[in-house]
Amino acid sequence: MAISFRKSLPVILMFSAAIAFYALSEIYERNKEKADIPSLITSDYEGIVRGRKIFDSKCRFCHDAYSTETLVGPGLKGILKRERLPVSNRPSTPENILRQLRQPVDRMPAFEYLSEEETSDILAFLYGL
Repeated sequence: MAISFRKSLPVILMFSAAIAFYALSEIYERNKEKADIPSLITSDYEGIVRGRKIFDSKCRFCHDAYSTETLVGPGLKGILKRERLPVSNRPSTPENILRQLRQPVDRMPAFEYLSEEETSDILAFLYGL
């Protein structure tokens, strides 16, 4: 008995959404438990979700969020847990990531048009990696 792809697509999409929701809720729970979250980083679940959406639309073409492997730019897994940022060699702090977004080193384009809320949301997403 063959199963039609068209009939199974909604199930596949629901399963994928459930997995994504679970992963984002785990990131949220890890961030919520940490008392040392820098003040530049939002700690609410919605901020993390917004940060991932912004990252996916603006950054994922050049950066892999879930690896340290270089695509066009360096992989960002654990970026805020590292001692130094990969290209600029500045200390790995939220302030220096914001600086890289607004006044990048090397070939990265500037994202100075992002609002404070958007950059805080991106940092929240990166913090959980």
